[in-house]
Amino acid sequence: MSILHRAISALQRSFQSKEEIEDAYLAGSVDIYDLERRMRALDQRDTQEPFHLRHSI
Repeated sequence: MSILHRAISALQRSFQSKEEIEDAYLAGSVDIYDLERRMRALDQRDTQEPFHLRHSI
């Protein structure tokens, strides 16, 4: 394995994916009502955010 390949792999592991961040956010809910509120907030964010900005770097 080249040094560049190992460096890129190490960088990718150090950043959380969007799914991991959202799962941690939902897991932090204190009860079912808080969980539902957080789920609605994520859904609203996804529908209000422009498509080209949602999938940009």
